[in-house]
Amino acid sequence: MIRITSPYRLFAIIAMALIFQSAYAVRYQSGDFVFDCNYIWGKLTATLLRYTGSSPDVIIPETVEYEGNIYTILYIGDEFSSPFINNTYVRTVQLPNNALSVSVESFSNCPQLESVILGRKLECIEAYSFYHCPLLREVKMYNRLSEIEEYAFAECPSLSSLTLGRGVSYLGRCVFDQTPLQSLTLLNPVPAICDGPLNSQSSWYTTCQVYVHLGSKQAYDASSEWPRFSHLDERAEEGDVTADGLVDIADVNLLINDMLGREHVDLTIGDLTQDGKIDISDINQLINIMLGKY
Repeated sequence: MIRITSPYRLFAIIAMALIFQSAYAVRYQSGDFVFDCNYIWGKLTATLLRYTGSSPDVIIPETVEYEGNIYTILYIGDEFSSPFINNTYVRTVQLPNNALSVSVESFSNCPQLESVILGRKLECIEAYSFYHCPLLREVKMYNRLSEIEEYAFAECPSLSSLTLGRGVSYLGRCVFDQTPLQSLTLLNPVPAICDGPLNSQSSWYTTCQVYVHLGSKQAYDASSEWPRFSHLDERAEEGDVTADGLVDIADVNLLINDMLGREHVDLTIGDLTQDGKIDISDINQLINIMLGKY
């Protein structure tokens, strides 16, 4: 007698078969990097699990090749891995532009880390990502970044200035705890939601100069955390040569007119490349700012 499998059991078998055929993950080492290479529903992605090298200057690749397939690196660490934690070698690091997140403690306690360039598509810096990096002085962020979680830049005594891009809308508790930022620039005209104090040291709120987007001071003054700062002022965003609170085609036109001698732009405002003159390189720089590439 032929036994007929119940519809539910048959459906489960088919579903499991489809999942098995549509998803897999393999661990693979390429050079000084250890990755999880994943294939899920036709997408080839990778997670950086660990850096095993000793080079002081690290550029994390955009992709990794495994068995003839190209995997795009989307995640720096995961819930079980912090790729650079306690690394005593790394001094500078550049993230891949496609990376979406930096996991918990990914760069925590890196005593030599000085400079970080985050990827252009990065959306989230998770808790304690750059905690206790005593020499960290420079962090380059882009406008896709929206969340910086608790204690992400805590105990970074060399970090004196930081610019948060237009997309930052959430800051975790004590994100800058015991980090003596002297200047904090906020490009988002909408105040970021703060999940508690940004720094446990109340004196920091009287010494840090906060600059906000032109026309947004009133919104910041009406928010919960930002009125605590003694020095909060509006300032034009880099590239806003018309000083109208926007970086747009009007700024490009003004630079072009300056080059043609039709109008005059103050060199301190229009010289975006800081090479002592206003020329096509400044227009290129301005376009890159508009496109979120700089």
